Amino acid sequence: MNMKKIASFLPLALVLLLGSCAKEGLNDFKPYNNNELNDTAWVKSIGNNANIFSLADSLFQKIYHVDSIDLTKDYNIEFGDSLEIEIKGNTLITETGLLQDGKAKFELIKILKKGDFIKAIRPNSSFGYPLETGGAFFIRITKNGKELFLAPGTSVKIKWTDIDAPKLNMQAYYGKEGFPIPNSTLDSAHNWMPDTDTSWLKPWVKNTGNITKRGYILESKKLRWISAHHVLVPTTKLTNIYGILPPNYTNKNTLVFAVFANTRTVLSLKSDFASRSFTTGNIPIGTKMTLVAISKIGKDFYLGTKQVNDVGTIVNYSFTPEKKNLGQILSYLNSL
Repeated sequence: MNMKKIASFLPLALVLLLGSCAKEGLNDFKPYNNNELNDTAWVKSIGNNANIFSLADSLFQKIYHVDSIDLTKDYNIEFGDSLEIEIKGNTLITETGLLQDGKAKFELIKILKKGDFIKAIRPNSSFGYPLETGGAFFIRITKNGKELFLAPGTSVKIKWTDIDAPKLNMQAYYGKEGFPIPNSTLDSAHNWMPDTDTSWLKPWVKNTGNITKRGYILESKKLRWISAHHVLVPTTKLTNIYGILPPNYTNKNTLVFAVFANTRTVLSLKSDFASRSFTTGNIPIGTKMTLVAISKIGKDFYLGTKQVNDVGTIVNYSFTPEKKNLGQILSYLNSL
């Protein structure tokens, strides 16, 4: 073999070698009779009928608090878990700017725990960088089925008790959504966008007998997805990580998340068609986390987890989900 042929052969050999190492032990595919487990094909564009959409809707069962409000009156809606929503009268308008009165429907979703962010498919990231959260809310107000908006210069005040001690550097963020807004829980356009007002949220503390409650006050200029977040400032270098699953678990049927151990942070690992793996970037070296893979193949659900004690020593993580029922998966997510 001459030198030119050797030179052209080496890059291909390296690619094949790295590819075989990355998925070692997971490529031994065994066919299943009349079963969707036989489908190992990844797609560059995920169709609307892919199982990940029904999977996402199954995880996030959209349990709302629903109330009726008079749009001309001030309201302070109190919940039993120390959550308060303050809405001023004469502040809601239509999309065209017309001030509304009369009765309207108020809907609320609250997500605080890491498992809640997985179920809602609302990972804690902004422009690809990890965030630490203090909680998030979905608020929608409708009249006659039409969504209403806050008038310019007005706000909704949210006061809540957090599950962790409040931090002094939380800021208001708003959830960017796809256009048109998807019918499914899964929204590939999701991104937490910082408020133009970058001042820190005001923490509050209340002592009642031997019980101390702590949380945040957030005055939101928008409705729908609202959150308290701050950017995780790394003290080490950043890296990409890869979740590698058996061939049956594809980007059509599987969602993968990284759950940080030491901060309330959940990241979504996007599907990488070229490598047939799931990946995310900007992970600080040394991060301790759990990778969580949730799949729906046919009518069956699968759950896989992988403990990662030191990101950077290794960045490719292979693991195999196990068949579970939906209740078992939701129970696991509720424990996070």
